[in-house]
Amino acid sequence: MQEKQQRLFDAAQEIFQELGFKKTNIVKITQRAGVAVGTFYRFYNSKEEIFLEVYQTENERIKQAVLADNDLTEDPHVLLPKIMKELMQKATNSLVLQAWYVNPKLKQLIADDPATQEDYLYSTLLQFIEQWQKRDLIQNDMTIDRVRQLFEAVMVIDNHQDELPVGDFEQLMNDLIEGILQRILKEP
Repeated sequence: MQEKQQRLFDAAQEIFQELGFKKTNIVKITQRAGVAVGTFYRFYNSKEEIFLEVYQTENERIKQAVLADNDLTEDPHVLLPKIMKELMQKATNSLVLQAWYVNPKLKQLIADDPATQEDYLYSTLLQFIEQWQKRDLIQNDMTIDRVRQLFEAVMVIDNHQDELPVGDFEQLMNDLIEGILQRILKEP
């Protein structure tokens, strides 16, 4: 990344986190970066484009922080609900990641962007599935494709949580994950 582009990215990352997507504009980004508005357009076509880059970076940063803070060899029945809860809490506390939940236009842009296709929850789950397979924890009648499909169903529910009746979404996710774990994992 060129020096001016890095300054723009850093400024955008700070401002999106402070103000959220809606209250951030290109002028604020360029002022914080100390560059002209025209310089912004040398590197990015729109506020949405730089936001997608910031979003992807924030996703990865949060995922890596949560994974680093946990023992990934812990019993999956304990580890996965704990990790999911931490990831969801961190997403709730990030104005960058919240934009996905509250802004339908951004939700669609994120869904359509190949760079952000791998949702941070989903990619984390895939890592766990591979580890569990290597540790021979998955039931013999469960294919990896079937395990992925079960967790993909959870991600679909997460992506459409605004369409569900009002309730304790975190508890719903915990119940679904625990049910899936009971189905896919061998008895201890």
